[in-house]
Amino acid sequence: MKKNRMRKIGKTVASAAVLLSACSFLNAQELEKAQSCDFEGESSKSPWAFTTNAATLGINNKDVAGNASKKLEFYMENQSGGRVATKKFDKVIMGKSIHVKFDWFPGKVNDTDKSQENGGQVRLYDGIGKTAFTLNNTNKAPLAWSVGSNGGTNTKFTNPETWYSVELNFDIATNELKGKVTQKDTGDTEEFTTSMNGTGFNGTIAQLKIEGVRTSGNNITWKTYLDNVDFSVEPIAANSITTVSQLPYKRIYVGDANADTASIGLASSVNAELANGTSVTAQIENWKNIGDNKWDAKKDGVYAFEGQIKTTNKFTNDLNKTVVQYVYNRLPVPETSNRQTEWLDRGLVASHAEKGIFLSWRLLASEYNENITFDVLNEKGKKVGKNLKVTNYLDVKGKAGSKYTLITKVNGKETERHEITATDKDYLPIKVQKPEDGVNAIGEKYSYSLNDATVGDLTGDGRYEIIVKWYPKNAIDSSQQALTAPTLFDAYTLDGKLLWRIDMGLNLTSGAHYNQISVADFDGDGKSEVFLKTADGTTVYGADANGKFDKNKVLGVVGNAADAGKYVQLYVKDKNGNDVPNGHIIGGPEYITCFDSDGTIIDTTNFEFPLEKVPGDHGKSWGDTWYNRSDRFNSGIGYFDGVHASAVFNRGYYARTAVVAYGVEGGKIVKRWAFDTDNGYKNAEHMGNHSLIVADFDNDGFDEVSLGSVSIDHDGSLMYVMDGEQQRELGSHGDASHVGQFFPDVEGLYLFGPHEVPAVASLEMHDAATGETQFAYFASKDAGRGMAANITSNPGYEFWAAAGGNAATGGAVYNGRGEVVVDSWRNAKLSCNFKLYWDGDLLHELLNDTEITKFNELSGSSESMKKFSGTHSCNGTKATPTLQADILGDWREEVVMASADDTELRIYTTTLPTKYRLYTLMHDPVYRNSVGWQQSAYNQPTCLGFYLGEDIKVKVLKGQIPVPVMHYTNGK
Repeated sequence: MKKNRMRKIGKTVASAAVLLSACSFLNAQELEKAQSCDFEGESSKSPWAFTTNAATLGINNKDVAGNASKKLEFYMENQSGGRVATKKFDKVIMGKSIHVKFDWFPGKVNDTDKSQENGGQVRLYDGIGKTAFTLNNTNKAPLAWSVGSNGGTNTKFTNPETWYSVELNFDIATNELKGKVTQKDTGDTEEFTTSMNGTGFNGTIAQLKIEGVRTSGNNITWKTYLDNVDFSVEPIAANSITTVSQLPYKRIYVGDANADTASIGLASSVNAELANGTSVTAQIENWKNIGDNKWDAKKDGVYAFEGQIKTTNKFTNDLNKTVVQYVYNRLPVPETSNRQTEWLDRGLVASHAEKGIFLSWRLLASEYNENITFDVLNEKGKKVGKNLKVTNYLDVKGKAGSKYTLITKVNGKETERHEITATDKDYLPIKVQKPEDGVNAIGEKYSYSLNDATVGDLTGDGRYEIIVKWYPKNAIDSSQQALTAPTLFDAYTLDGKLLWRIDMGLNLTSGAHYNQISVADFDGDGKSEVFLKTADGTTVYGADANGKFDKNKVLGVVGNAADAGKYVQLYVKDKNGNDVPNGHIIGGPEYITCFDSDGTIIDTTNFEFPLEKVPGDHGKSWGDTWYNRSDRFNSGIGYFDGVHASAVFNRGYYARTAVVAYGVEGGKIVKRWAFDTDNGYKNAEHMGNHSLIVADFDNDGFDEVSLGSVSIDHDGSLMYVMDGEQQRELGSHGDASHVGQFFPDVEGLYLFGPHEVPAVASLEMHDAATGETQFAYFASKDAGRGMAANITSNPGYEFWAAAGGNAATGGAVYNGRGEVVVDSWRNAKLSCNFKLYWDGDLLHELLNDTEITKFNELSGSSESMKKFSGTHSCNGTKATPTLQADILGDWREEVVMASADDTELRIYTTTLPTKYRLYTLMHDPVYRNSVGWQQSAYNQPTCLGFYLGEDIKVKVLKGQIPVPVMHYTNGK
């Protein structure tokens, strides 16, 4: 790729300037106008068919810096969403060259009074939605230009409140851009030339956008003007190829091809469009391997091949169009695995159902292919259920208090039995010990409520314990200020016995983004351990002989107990000089601690990514100095060596982004790897989510990490960024993400999510291994919620998000090919929160707040299925459950809710029979990982690593779902 080069033109190089100008821009008589507008005849209602969201468009005819003619005015005040005005051309602009001219008054963007400033820009997009050119105006910075998704190049122009004339010439045959920016009041000019190679630019222009760029924690106020827009082209022959369709990735498996390129099976033809609008099929010849990755049939990875288009007497190729096909040489699905996992008991439950008593129990993955049957005996010893292959039974004559015995048989011989007494509830109540109310250091009262939870086998008996977070009433978002009380974590058995309580201490702020927990059997001893980011004064307490919290029973203290609360900034001055409560942590050590299953401390080490990269910088390296971007954390679990569980901790995602994996060896915390965008990965900044995903994306047997629009390989190296290259749609920060095998006939995982930045796709789905985008829709808004779930009998998952108001802008329900399934997800009364398996079929139900709904294909609308009365959801408008996971019973999922008065946890189980026999979802590696990341920051629902749906019910009934290899850590 050619390096960008900037030329500054002055009086001493006038002859060079004339020469460059002559070769840079075509003469007007050589061009034909394609689109133009001086806004003289335009109305304020919809000037030149521009559309916008959360901003005001109009025509201004007042004098603005010497321009008293009519011009486009784009204005927004104190906006956090929207921020985009779009002009879509009715006809894509194309030619041998495309010449663009416009006058722009950048306008002053509001001062954030922070290190990160707001900005605005004019941007051109090509016919496939990729950025062609951007001219950016950021407060307190020079104007800067860029092509594609490349970083910006500063100009010498620093005055935003004057007019600039911009001239661009895209030479399509050479794929080169030449540009000129002139400050009109001074005549100062700056010219540049750059290659468009590697940007994915398809040689056309289809959209002009004005975009506001808001920094985190700051709303944007901005007024800008645009005038005298002109798009002209150097004409081409009517039968000249102007655009060539993208070829989808060619997926093969290692071993399918050999060293001969012909063995790959590259495409023989491609769809192309001529200048006259005719579509043709063009033959491809002379494929050659391009790029740094040289073809190796024995090595997995993505390879690029370029093909020449064979011309005919029907069309010409004077623009030198070629076609690129990417080949993903994928590893086959591993036949074996060394991954450690939990052995679990039967998880037998006997719950009150609408008609009788519903019994449900667990089948392990290691048992799935065995000849296992079950008998259910009532209290009289009668077999009410005999030789059952399924793992549930409804006793219509059962009542609360009825006693049952479950007998497990292998090859017809009894191997174990379990007894249970039926309850009068459809949930398991766990009495909890609510912490006492308190008063903080400045006299404010606070109380606690039940919040997020996770599970682990802390006792090694095959039965889960639940670890729940106590959330103080004064907890804050990291963008806010308040003096918070300590976050607490309690560990309870399912019988309600308190095992221990961790008081995170005053040197850690309380809030959704701060105290993330990772629970798994990290050392392989058959019991779960707990990883937490800690600080001086984090304390673990035990319980007395009766299971009551005992503040006098201290099991361990992290760091220096005397420094508890030392680093809390109580007050900060507001703009009027008044003291206001702050609550952020200023300075002090940051730790990672691993707690043993009994609550004692195994080891503590310094956290890999401290707040201050340079002492005293107040977190500037993370993107601001007021602790918003720096105090954003995610966590999860992963198996990066293919065997042992590791804890994953992520700091930052709005700007600098860093991830570290920790394990336990020999009673010590060990760092597996660390990734930091500050170490040469600037293109991966701004790409993280309020959550993360950990799974084996590429079949190498090791887990990878997706942070949203950036994925990290199992060794901590960069896997890919959704950067707009190699058919990866440009990504950004997002609020939600989902992973799964979304297609019944395509092996492998895909990632789906909405995006917050209006300038990129509002919802997008891509291959988890390569980043190749499958579909994307644009609504030019902050799409905060999104869902990937299998809710219809059609093959594959369905997808929707809080994007636009119609199908064209992402407001519909789509299948995996991006085709519309339901015209409006809103009209269908679908929610965008959690999905789960609850009833007896193989489709998802939807969980939102305290209600489960199901989509009815006949009516085209969701219907209420279950309401959890007397409970409350968590995390404000997120309205998430305390936990959703397959904790008990058969493969369907339980919903853990907090009682309205926070005195108990309720583990709700389904009471609906099913004919399908599956092993516990907790033995699916992706699902188990998803339970580990569910509670992180913006809670996400569980995700399954293999495909389930009513379209494959015959396969499921025949027992033909994928089965992982089990290596239990407790010797079972």
